[in-house]
Amino acid sequence: MRTIKSALLFLVCLVVISSTKAQTQDKNVAEPVVFTINGKQKVYLGEFEHQFSKNLNLNEKKVTAKDIDDYLKLYVKFKLKIQDAVDAGKDTAPSYKQELAMYREQLARNYLYDRSVTQGLIDEAYTRMQSEVKVSHILIMCSRDASEADVAKANKRINEIYNALKRNPSPENFADFAKTDSDDPGTKNAGGSLGYMTAMQVVYEFENQAYKTLVGQISEPFRTDFGFHIVRIEDIRKNRGDIKVKHILIRVGQNSDNTSEAAKQKIEEILVKIKNKTATFEEMAKTYSEDFNSRYNGGDLDWVNTTQFVGDVDRQGWIEKAYELNNPGDITEAFRTGFGWHLLQKIAVRPVGSYEQMKVTLKNQVQQNQRSQISVDALVKKVKKEENYKLNEVAMNFLIQSLDSNYVNGNFKIEMLPSKFVVSTVNDKTKKKQTTEFDFLKMELFNFANESYTVEDFAIRLVGGKKKIASTIKESVDLKLNTWVSDLCVNYQNNHLEEKSVEFRDIYQEYREGILMFNRMQEKVWDRANNDSIGLVNYFAKHSKEYTWGDRFHVEAYYCVDEKMMKQVIKQVNKGIAPDSLKRMHTTNGRGRLDFDYRIGKYQSSDTFLFPQKKVLYNIFNTPEYRTAKNKVFKMGLVGNDYVVLKVREFLPAGLKVLDETRGPVASKYQEELELLWLGELESKYPVEVNNAALEAFKLKLGAK
Repeated sequence: MRTIKSALLFLVCLVVISSTKAQTQDKNVAEPVVFTINGKQKVYLGEFEHQFSKNLNLNEKKVTAKDIDDYLKLYVKFKLKIQDAVDAGKDTAPSYKQELAMYREQLARNYLYDRSVTQGLIDEAYTRMQSEVKVSHILIMCSRDASEADVAKANKRINEIYNALKRNPSPENFADFAKTDSDDPGTKNAGGSLGYMTAMQVVYEFENQAYKTLVGQISEPFRTDFGFHIVRIEDIRKNRGDIKVKHILIRVGQNSDNTSEAAKQKIEEILVKIKNKTATFEEMAKTYSEDFNSRYNGGDLDWVNTTQFVGDVDRQGWIEKAYELNNPGDITEAFRTGFGWHLLQKIAVRPVGSYEQMKVTLKNQVQQNQRSQISVDALVKKVKKEENYKLNEVAMNFLIQSLDSNYVNGNFKIEMLPSKFVVSTVNDKTKKKQTTEFDFLKMELFNFANESYTVEDFAIRLVGGKKKIASTIKESVDLKLNTWVSDLCVNYQNNHLEEKSVEFRDIYQEYREGILMFNRMQEKVWDRANNDSIGLVNYFAKHSKEYTWGDRFHVEAYYCVDEKMMKQVIKQVNKGIAPDSLKRMHTTNGRGRLDFDYRIGKYQSSDTFLFPQKKVLYNIFNTPEYRTAKNKVFKMGLVGNDYVVLKVREFLPAGLKVLDETRGPVASKYQEELELLWLGELESKYPVEVNNAALEAFKLKLGAK
């Protein structure tokens, strides 16, 4: 049994990948080696050049020979760590394998479709988004799994309507048919009108017909997952982008006691007040609006556009009123919809984004809707050709002929198939009839990538369907075979991505090696520095002179809103009242700001960024009497916008830091020392052989001197 993941699984999410152009890998066996580690790990010129170019950004500077030599040293150190990680078995650890497998699955999703097809779909969607199409449609419902009889019935009905519309294609006739015959309850009463739409808003088959049919024309019948449709194009116009509005609603009906007349009178009174400037739109919205999603924001709504309400003509008409306004700040006259009476104020219009702004979003949408299957199908077609897919039509036809009502009713079992397949031929010389028997189940059904798949392999996939099939036997079997082959192709592509895509290979290798190095660094450097307390103490003892304080003051600085508060705080600090208590006593919001704040700590003269008024710290370090003060309170007076009270706990002359005062920086330096020691061990353990000829040729290629 072969386990095959669904092709669509690989199109669920996106991973941000390198912009390097994808290409089929054509590994040149004669590609020069730049350096070799321990006689085993070889780094080829292509890999070295790729990494060097990516890290040094060759477009921004002229490369020198020193740049290349320096990068070679860095890359050798990186590869030494990788070799050590492999020799330590880090690449076989279950946690590593699991993390790498998860990453590879995510990354592979971006390569398991035809990227040129996807790019075309992105371009098509963006082009279509530049316009809005006004569409009406007629729907005869018919699901994809409907019976053959139901499909025929629906198909007959839609074609009858189509033929009648061809004789009289007027909008009135179309609307009449929609009202009497369409199965879409949402548009039936509106004569089939969906209003305006743009790309990425309806199923792809429907969108295609909407953009391919001319204004005033009807499409031929077409099928979607919902059934059979005919569309009529009423209008096409430029996409006006999004609009931001403020909204006031006075409801009618819908749990409201307002009559239409009372609601109209109320909203017109509101409009008069706004126009007379006795109240603002925001004030009226907060007081009277019954749109409770925007009322408490002064009527503010998020950005909206006409097409986001496709299928809801009433709402499209509502937002159209705002687009009709000329200038930001303009307000509509009162108007009625099914919800009640409205006012809209235009705030701003935001045009459709540029291609560069929208391409990532469009790519995600393309890969997550029906269009994704187009890219998968294109990939499958390409892989089938590359790997010489060949179907045994004779075996396939015999299989279909051998299936009976048991298959139709979901009762099929493999043993129900014929055991033998007999081929009759006539000898050209003797003219005698000859027969040859084959084991039918063992016959090859198709060959793919030099592997044979038998009738039995496929028959296994026909077993187990308990549901009666609605289509013909041939349609059902063809669909199951195509699905299986599609999955095989996607799975095959996935398993051979390193060979087929240089881009994928490079990104995957970077991540694979990156995890290995991280895990080994964690063990050899970071964890050791954090856990080796004795080693850290010994390191600090040897380097303690590198960690010093300048002159410092241990102070409390209190910021007061006025002189009166400053005098109160001086008394309270002298009494020993805690700083947090002082803040609770003196902080109010009556003037729209905090009236009191404080800073406490040990500060050097360079710590000005810790003070709201830098001059406070300047004054502390330039007032001689503060240096001899101990637990003494001073009135600094007005500094900037604040009245400042200062308590000098003590002056701390320059001196050495203790480990607890600088543990973070010391641990960081200790890590650097451990890494250097480790690299020294690796350089002794693993001989490195550099191919100077290849390196010099690379320098010459880049014009590096």
